Amino acid sequence: MLNTETARIRKMLMLGTTALVLNPGFSAYAQSAETPEELEAVVITASRSESPVSSIPGTVQIISGEEIVEASKATGDITQALGKMIPGFSLDNGTLAGGGETFRGRTVQVLVNGTPRNIGLRNISRILSLINPNTIERIEVIAGASGVYGDGGTGGILNIITKDAREEGWSAELSGTLSSSEQDLADGLSTQSSASVAYRKEVFSSRLDARIRTTGDMFDGDGDQIAEDPLIGQGGGSGIEQYDISTQTSYQGENHDITLFGSFVHLEQDIDHLSNFQTDPVSVNFDSSYPGEPPLEDTVNLSLSFDYYDLPVGDINITGYFNDAEKRASFVAADALANPFVYSDPDNPGLVQDPDAQSVLFATQLGLRTTVSSDLDFIHDGVQLNWGVDYSFNDVRQEILDGRDIIAPMKQNSYAAFAQLEVPVGDYLDLRAGIRHERFDIEIDDFTRPAANFLTGNPLLPVAPVAAAQVTGADTTYEATVFNAGAVVHVTEKTDIFAGFSQGYSVPDIGAFTRRAVDSSSLAALSRTSFDFSDIAPDAAVVNNYEIGTRFNSLDTDFSLSAFLSTSDKGTNITSDALALSQNKERIYGAELTLNHKVSSQWNVGTVLAYQEGQWDQDGDGRLDDDLPNSRINTPFKANVFSGYRFSDAFAVYGEAVYTAGRDADDGGTRQLKLDPTFTLNGRLNYDSEFGLFQFGIDNILDREQENPVATSLRNTPINAEGRRFYLSLTKEF
Repeated sequence: MLNTETARIRKMLMLGTTALVLNPGFSAYAQSAETPEELEAVVITASRSESPVSSIPGTVQIISGEEIVEASKATGDITQALGKMIPGFSLDNGTLAGGGETFRGRTVQVLVNGTPRNIGLRNISRILSLINPNTIERIEVIAGASGVYGDGGTGGILNIITKDAREEGWSAELSGTLSSSEQDLADGLSTQSSASVAYRKEVFSSRLDARIRTTGDMFDGDGDQIAEDPLIGQGGGSGIEQYDISTQTSYQGENHDITLFGSFVHLEQDIDHLSNFQTDPVSVNFDSSYPGEPPLEDTVNLSLSFDYYDLPVGDINITGYFNDAEKRASFVAADALANPFVYSDPDNPGLVQDPDAQSVLFATQLGLRTTVSSDLDFIHDGVQLNWGVDYSFNDVRQEILDGRDIIAPMKQNSYAAFAQLEVPVGDYLDLRAGIRHERFDIEIDDFTRPAANFLTGNPLLPVAPVAAAQVTGADTTYEATVFNAGAVVHVTEKTDIFAGFSQGYSVPDIGAFTRRAVDSSSLAALSRTSFDFSDIAPDAAVVNNYEIGTRFNSLDTDFSLSAFLSTSDKGTNITSDALALSQNKERIYGAELTLNHKVSSQWNVGTVLAYQEGQWDQDGDGRLDDDLPNSRINTPFKANVFSGYRFSDAFAVYGEAVYTAGRDADDGGTRQLKLDPTFTLNGRLNYDSEFGLFQFGIDNILDREQENPVATSLRNTPINAEGRRFYLSLTKEF
């Protein structure tokens, strides 16, 4: 079993500069002359154990916090950075929500220090955009379906590791960023102000981070203001006022460690005008003032982790967590194209839309995770078994402003047990295999789905009434057993070849299904007044992921190439009018490449390439003969070519060119909007002076007018990307 000193070394490796090894090219500071002469073994924890990357039979990345901060300076949203750094992850949609963002065409599971941030049972995806980049030590990425952390990782896992105090005594950092569009420097002004203070003394350390973030108006490459809520309900990227604070405190004893992490986010979005979804692209409707309450986010996250070393069974980690969230969506006016299903006003039947028809999600989540790492040297030298049990509880409800439920209130208890075996065979082969069984017991309450109106787009009957419906709930259970197995062949000390099979498990968005308790098969069917959960109950999905690849890592070159196939019998897709969700057989396949090369001690170049495509059985005839909707595959090919050059210890420059291919898909139903290719050129320079680190950058240098492929894909409606944006930041360490 691991001894205490070995565990300490592993923690130092995880917190140290080796995190730069797998993605050195994104930072103008990476791959400098100070690169160590020998690479240490890089350890990743997103596999549920502290495992060397070289032993994992799949695509793995580690992205340093420094790279995340530099790549997200313009907006303060880490999604902007991840879409360019991770081959299979979609680009930023330009809003505060994650709508339309996918990982290899499927869902992504987001963890912070190994604890979940996804909301079970109801997927309102404001996660990544809320996280302060300055708190991130590194992000561990495992691509492909994974069940090691439970529900949700059908496309991949992002495990965000937060910073702790690293230097003895007191240390602090202040950072400020100004950015704006050239179209309107005043109204387009966005600001970020962050501060951190840390203290370490021997076995005790503590860190406190705080940030204030505001965003101004956004303009496209043609100089037109981008709509303030182009994603229909979740809130756009402008008018945001966000406050967040987080703290992490750790104690390292002789044979145990204790870590407490907490964060709080408050966000409101000031929207002045409604959007016009009838124009191409979607535009601001300056003739209609926004009548609703501002979109809001109030989120609290807490976790407490205990690590015990040298126990008879091995090393044990016990982590408890608590998440509480209130998420208010924006008001979206009734629109036959963008928002055809709207709740009616019970006090004024003559109104098409209830003015209180803004939804608010309330979600509480708590859980306990245990992991035991047992060395089985008595079987074979180096064999390790990681095993444990997990429990979680979720309480979810969604209402409109007057308190009426729009989904069935739900509670969920989940129980899981897992085991993961790691077997080294000599110096040239690593074998891994694992199993996880999970059970979800869900209480779904009865509720009355409010009366509504359906905008048909037919001039003869523009508005069709939808009767209020009684939805009878149920107590139901979902459970599944998922497996993984793979092998890594160490061809040389620097070259690995891997092959693996893994499964991910996803409990469906039950809340979305109950919200859509509507029979839209005909106008007459809209008068149906009762549904039973068994009529609309979705099936859980098991996703199978097959992957082969190779990776090469040396002092000068970092290379990874992989190909994958992902299949599922119960993929979930939303119709273009958002009235219904369907589950059908589907497959997604693709290939990914990352390359970073150190040309000299000052100059590094690299690229990230990704291809993916998918089909589904839209009509249920057993044949995969229709393209997956754009909301799942928003570009079949993405490329990022980048380079950084350090002229001196003080001055460095960086540039990147990002390309996405167009897509002309036929999903077998409503014709998908044809997506055009995009090309974006970004650049920045760093100057490290005695006053602090100055950074100046320009995003979309060419000021191209082009669509945002992710935002456009979500509701099959053209939405433009932002044009040229300048930013200037100063960071000072004390």
